[in-house]
Amino acid sequence: MHLEMLSLHQYVLDFSNGTRNYFTLCGDHLTVPMFWSGLSAFCVLLGIFASVVVLRKLCQRHRQNISTNDFFVFNLTIIDLVFLICLPFSVYNYMLLHNSEFEYFNNFTYSLPICGRPLFMACVCGDYYFAVVHPIIYINSRRTAIIRKVIAVTIWLFIICFGLLLVIYPWIFTTTFTSTPLFISLLVIGFCDVSVLQALRKPDPSGKSNIHPQKKRALRTIINSFILTFTAYLPPVLIFSFGHNLPIRFEMYYCILIFIAICSTVSGGVIMPFLYLESIGQLNIQHIVAKIKLRR
Repeated sequence: MHLEMLSLHQYVLDFSNGTRNYFTLCGDHLTVPMFWSGLSAFCVLLGIFASVVVLRKLCQRHRQNISTNDFFVFNLTIIDLVFLICLPFSVYNYMLLHNSEFEYFNNFTYSLPICGRPLFMACVCGDYYFAVVHPIIYINSRRTAIIRKVIAVTIWLFIICFGLLLVIYPWIFTTTFTSTPLFISLLVIGFCDVSVLQALRKPDPSGKSNIHPQKKRALRTIINSFILTFTAYLPPVLIFSFGHNLPIRFEMYYCILIFIAICSTVSGGVIMPFLYLESIGQLNIQHIVAKIKLRR
């Protein structure tokens, strides 16, 4: 263990010139990395299954033309699925293999949940914002599908660039830059969520007390985005933005706080698909139990 207090800048220089090995940095602080390993295994087992089910449901809904709001959810699910498939290799390499070249690939895959997932979640919230707050423009616009595709391509290009930066400069994980996509997404998600909730609170002009199914689904999406915000988005933003200002050694910051932020990000790969399945009524526990009894 290093007894001296080294600055973040000095560690950044050591990482960049190769004089410090991040594989062995946490040798005296393995509790949180071990927890990250166990959580990753749990998330992989549940998350891949849930993501595959979500993709299947999205394809069914697309063939039946049930909803047009699923385009960004589809991209979001692809991000979760690809990341979860790569996650076991990332854990194995960090804990046992210690291959620096392979770690470049692992760093790139983390651009998916850190950059892509919150940005696409912001797009989902934005889609419902226009559907609920500006329904006439949303329904009558003929370029909605094209706009969605342009936004999706732009985000994928941004993810690739962000991932390449993590490959070239791995120490970026320890800087405020990592929280930039998360912070931007939180601003958009917060604005859209508050605006949609205010719109849903207004009484129906027709005098009907029933809520339109589209508005019900928008409300569920808003609730889900709040859950994701406080579990998978907000903790990394706080840690990446302010964690390095705490009066602690860099080893403590990297081996505890950074891994807590990563654990929060990893958990989103399970939370998101299960929340979506619940929002479309496919996660009714009583219904699942009834099906099992019928099969017996």
